[in-house]
Amino acid sequence: MAASLVASAIQWIGSLLIHEASMLFEVADQIRGLQEELELMQQYLQDADTKHEQKEIGTLIRQIRKLAYDVEDVIDTYILQVEAKSPANKGWFMRFACFLHTGPQTYSIGKQIQLMQNRVKRITDKLIDSGVSRSTKLGKGLSDSERYSKQQPQSYPYDDDDEFVVGLGNDIKKLVQVLMGEGKTQVSLVSIVGMGGSGKTTLARKLYNHPYATECFDCLAWVYVSQEWSTKHVLSEILRKVSNLTSGDQINSKPSVEELVDKLRSILEKKSYLVVLDDVWRKEALAEILPALPRVNNNNGSRIIITTRNQEVVQFQNLQRHLYVHEPRPLSTKESWELFCKITFNYHTNCNDESYEGLGKEMLKKCDGLPLAIVALAGILNTKRSIGEWHKVSEAVRSRVMEGTCTHMYGRVGEMLALSYDDLSCDLKPCFLYLGVFPEDCRIPAGMLTRMWIAEGLVTATEEMSLEDVAMQHLVELSHRFMIQVVRTNFKGAIKEIHLHDLLRELCIRKGREQGFLQINIPVCNSAANEASITGIQSRRAALHSSTCFPTQVSNLRSLVMLTKSTAVQSSYVSKETVDLGIIHQNFRLLRLLNLWGIKTCTGVLPKQIGNLIHLRYLGIRASNITELPHSIGNLRNLLTLDYRNIDSDDNVKIPNVLCKLMLLRHLYLPIKCPWTPKEIHLSALKNLQILWGVKCLGGDWFSREIPELSTTLKKLKVVVSTQKDLEAAFSCPSLLCDQLQTFGCKWSVTVALRVNRALSHNQHLHKLVLVGKIQVDKLSLILPSNLLVLELKDSVLKDEDPMVVAGALAHLKLLRLSNTYMGHTVTCYLGSFPQLEELYLDNFQNLCTWKIEKGALSSLKKLEILTCRKLQHFPQGLAFVTTLQHLEFYGMPDKFGEQAAGYGWSKKRLKLPHNFESITEKCDTLLDISSIHRLYKQLATGIFLNNRKKKFWVVKQEDHQYNCFMVYVADLFLATKHDIDDLPVFNSEMYADDVSLPNWDTSMNDWEWTDIQESIDGSMIKVAKLKSEVLVLDVGGRFDSDELSLHVIYTFSFVIMLDDSNSKGVDEMSIKTRLGIPDGRSLEQSHTLSDKPRNEWLKVVIGEFETSPSIVGKIEFFLHCQWSKYTKVGIAIKGVIIEPKF
Repeated sequence: MAASLVASAIQWIGSLLIHEASMLFEVADQIRGLQEELELMQQYLQDADTKHEQKEIGTLIRQIRKLAYDVEDVIDTYILQVEAKSPANKGWFMRFACFLHTGPQTYSIGKQIQLMQNRVKRITDKLIDSGVSRSTKLGKGLSDSERYSKQQPQSYPYDDDDEFVVGLGNDIKKLVQVLMGEGKTQVSLVSIVGMGGSGKTTLARKLYNHPYATECFDCLAWVYVSQEWSTKHVLSEILRKVSNLTSGDQINSKPSVEELVDKLRSILEKKSYLVVLDDVWRKEALAEILPALPRVNNNNGSRIIITTRNQEVVQFQNLQRHLYVHEPRPLSTKESWELFCKITFNYHTNCNDESYEGLGKEMLKKCDGLPLAIVALAGILNTKRSIGEWHKVSEAVRSRVMEGTCTHMYGRVGEMLALSYDDLSCDLKPCFLYLGVFPEDCRIPAGMLTRMWIAEGLVTATEEMSLEDVAMQHLVELSHRFMIQVVRTNFKGAIKEIHLHDLLRELCIRKGREQGFLQINIPVCNSAANEASITGIQSRRAALHSSTCFPTQVSNLRSLVMLTKSTAVQSSYVSKETVDLGIIHQNFRLLRLLNLWGIKTCTGVLPKQIGNLIHLRYLGIRASNITELPHSIGNLRNLLTLDYRNIDSDDNVKIPNVLCKLMLLRHLYLPIKCPWTPKEIHLSALKNLQILWGVKCLGGDWFSREIPELSTTLKKLKVVVSTQKDLEAAFSCPSLLCDQLQTFGCKWSVTVALRVNRALSHNQHLHKLVLVGKIQVDKLSLILPSNLLVLELKDSVLKDEDPMVVAGALAHLKLLRLSNTYMGHTVTCYLGSFPQLEELYLDNFQNLCTWKIEKGALSSLKKLEILTCRKLQHFPQGLAFVTTLQHLEFYGMPDKFGEQAAGYGWSKKRLKLPHNFESITEKCDTLLDISSIHRLYKQLATGIFLNNRKKKFWVVKQEDHQYNCFMVYVADLFLATKHDIDDLPVFNSEMYADDVSLPNWDTSMNDWEWTDIQESIDGSMIKVAKLKSEVLVLDVGGRFDSDELSLHVIYTFSFVIMLDDSNSKGVDEMSIKTRLGIPDGRSLEQSHTLSDKPRNEWLKVVIGEFETSPSIVGKIEFFLHCQWSKYTKVGIAIKGVIIEPKF
C-alpha cells in the first residue's frame, strides 16, 4: 500500500500549495521539489507493492510508508506554527513582521524538507537496484483490467436474493420444516454452526426472509451479537423490532438490562416470534440474552435461530432437549462450479469459456467448497479479461494455497481474502482498509463513508468526474470484487448502505494495524485490538468502538472516529456515550477528520478550541446533544463536510453566522428538526457546496436573499420556510433553475401555500422531490419533472386535481408517497399509468371512498401501504390485475376492507401468493418444497397433485400476470352409461344433481377400462377411463369451485379425450353436446362433431368460457353428453377436464 500512501501525500501537498499558499510562501519552492521527488518515486511503487514479500523490498516499503507520514507531519506542523503566530490583520507590513517572527520555523522546515528529499532519492535508488520496474501507468492494480464505473453494483447476497445463492435448497427445506414444527416437535432453538465463510448467515437470512416465516410468526427480529456484544444493545434492538413504536407505552430513556428483560418478556409472552441471534461467539452472551426471550413452546410456536462458529456456545443443560444443531455442508464440486460461473463468467461474454474452465476448476479445488472462498476467488477473476491474467491469479493461488503454505488463521478462506486484498489497485486498498473504522456487523451508510474517504484524501478527482463520483466508483468496484455486501440501493441503482463480512473486517483491522493505518480501541477486556502497530509506526487513524477512552500520546493522529453500535443503529433505547472533548484539541491538533456520531457531552457545547484544528476536513457531530457551535468554527478553512443533523435535544440550537468562511465546504447538514435561534446564516459565498441539507428560516429576510444566490454546484437541497416570500425563494434556487439539482425537499408552514407559476417539468436531473405543505398551483404537472424517480407529497390538501392521475403520467417514477394530499372522494389509476412504480404509500386520505384501478395500471408495483383511509370501505378490485404486487400493508382501515383483501388472496401477513393459495394447497398430495419463494413458484409452474391425484393445480405467467390452472381428472368426475333404447332422455344436466337418482343408468363403472398413464416428467401416474362396452348414451359430469380460479380472468373449460381408429363410422354417427353451468344460473350449451378430429392423441372439446368475478361465486358445472342411434362401441378415452385462462 506504499503507492497509495505516497499518492495521498502528493495530493495533500498539492492541495496545501493551493489553499495554504500564504502560509507556505517562504518554503513553496522546496515543497514543490519534494513533491516532484515523490512523484518520481511513485512510478516504482506499483511494482514494489507486488514484491512486498521479498525481504529487502518489504523493508524499503516500510521506510517509504514512514517517509510519507513524516512528510505530511512536517508540513502540517509548520502550518500550525505559522498560524499560531500570524496576526488577524495580514497587510504587507504585518506579513513582514510575521516572517521575522517565524524565521526559525521556516529555516527548520527548510532543512527537514531537504533531508526528506535526500531520503526519497536514496530509497528510489535502492528500489531500482532491487530490480523494481518503473511504471508510467498509475492507479491500476496488478493488471490493466477494465474498470466498472458504468456497471450496477454487485455483491455476495445480503438479502433474500437467489442470484448468487447455490446449494442451500435442501438445508432451507429441512430447517423450514423444523421451524414449522414437523418431525422433532420439541425443537425451539436452531443453532447453525460452521466455520467463517461457510454460509451460516446467508442460510439464516434465507430462513428469516422466507414467506412462511412471515406467515407463521407474529413478529420477527434479527440482531447481531458478535465478539464485542453489548447485552443492552442486543436487547434494545430486539425490543425496537418487536414492539409497536407508535404505542404510548414507553420505558425509561436509560433502561437497565433488567428493565429491558422485563419489557421484552411482557411483549413476547403474548406473541409467537422468530428471533435470529447472528454471530454469537461466547456462552456468556447467550446466558445474558436468553432470559429476555420467554421459554418457547409448541403453544405459540416461537423459535430462536443462532449462528455461531463455536458449538460450545449452546451447551446449556436446559437447552439440549429443545435444540436442533445444523452444520452447513461444503458445496459439492458441481455446486462450487455453478456459483463460480454465476459470478465470473457473467462478466466474460467475449471469452471462450473452455479456455478458462481448466484454470478455474483447478483453482476452485482449494476453496474446499466454502462459499466465501469461492466468492473471493471469483471476485478477483471478475476483473481479469485475458487468459494471461487468469494464469497470474492461478500462480498466486498455487503459491499461497495449493503447495501447503496456507498459514492463515482462517485457513484457505483467509488466504483467498488476503489474495483479494493484494489484488486491489493502489487507490482501492486504503479505501478498503478504511472500512475497519466502523463497528462490527453494522450497516455502513455509503454517503458518510465516501465523504470520509474524500476528507482523508483517499480519493482524487479527474477531469471528467468529481470527488463524489470517483468515491462512488470505488465503492462500486469493491462490490464487483465481492469485498462488500450491498445492503441497499436507491432507485437510480446507487449504493446507499453496505455491510462488511466479519472475516473481511478482521482482514481490514489486521492489515491496517500492520501498516500503521488504523488503530481500534475497544473495551479493555479485549486488549488485542488495541495493540500498537507491529511496524513501530503510530497509527494515523483511531476508531473507538464501545469505548469512550481516547487514545493517548498520538499527537500525529489524522482521524478520530467514535461510532459505537448504539449510535450506529440509532437505537432509541440505548443512551448516548458521554465524553470529554477537551483532550481532542490538546493532543490531536493535526486531525483531518473528527466523527463523533451520537456522543453526549456534559455541557452540550462544542469547545471553542475546535477552531484550532485548522487541518480539519470532516466534522461529524450527528445525533449528539451538542446544541451550540462556537464562533471559532469559522477558522476551519479546510472543512469539506459538516454533519450536524439529528441533534438529540429539545433546546434551541445556536449556529453562529460564520459558515460563509468555510470556502471549501462541500457537504453541509444542519439540524432541521430542532428549534433554531440564529438571526441569519450567510451561505451564498460557499461556491463548492454540493449538499445543503436542513436550512430553516423562521423569520427575517436573509433566506430570500441568500438562497437565490447559492452556487449552481448544489446537487441536494432541503429547506424549511415559514413565509410566502421564503417559499418563492426556495423555488428560485439557481441549481434548480439551471437543472443541476438532483434532490429537492421543501416544507412550509400551514399559513403558506405553494403558488409558484414557474414550470419545473423541464428539469431532467431532478430525481427526488419532497414537498410538505399546501399546494395551490394551476396544474400540478407543472411542478413535477418528467424524470422523477421518487415523489413525496404531504399535507398538500389538493381539492380539484387527482394526484394519482397526474403522478401516474410520470413514466420513470419508482416510489410515490402521498399523505393528506387529496380531499376528493375518488382517485383513479388509468390504463398505462405508473408503468415503473414499485412502491406506493397512501396515508390519511380523509374523504377517500373509492379507488379505481384500471387493468394495465401499476404494472410494476411490488409494495403497497395504505394507512388511516377510514372511509375506504372497499378493497380496490383492480389490484387483482397487479400481479407483480408482493407486499401489502394496511392499518387503520375499515374491517370490511380487510375482509375483502383476504378474499382477493392476501394472507394475514399481507404476503402475495397465488389466489386462494392456502385453501388449494391444503389438499396437496405431497409436501411442498418451501425452501424459497422461487422454488415454490417453480413447483407451481410444473404442477402439484391434489386429492390423491384426482386434480392437478399449476400456475402460468403471461406478461407478468399469474393465473391459477386446474385439471380435474376423470377419477373425480361422474360417469354414466345407458343400454336401454327405450325412453332415451333429452339432455338435461339437472338429472345429475347429487339428490337425483338415475334409473336404468349404469354408474358401476363396468363399462370402463381404467389405465395408468404418465402425467409428468418425474414419472407421476394418473388414471384414465376408456369405454369398453357398446352403449347408447354416455354422460360425463363434474363440478368445480369458482373460488379457486384467479379473479377477473376469462377461463376456458374443455374435456380432454382421445379417439382411436377402431370405429370411424361410430364416431361419425355420434351426437355430442356439452354444457357449462355458471353459478349465477346461466348455462352455455354447444354441439360438436368429432369426425374430423385426429386419432390416438389427446384433444380438447371446448365446453364453454367463464369470466371470474368476486360477485359470481359458487359451483361451476360441466357436462358431456354422447348419444348413438343404435348400440355402438366407440374407442373413446376420457382424461378429464382442463380449466385454463384464455390468452
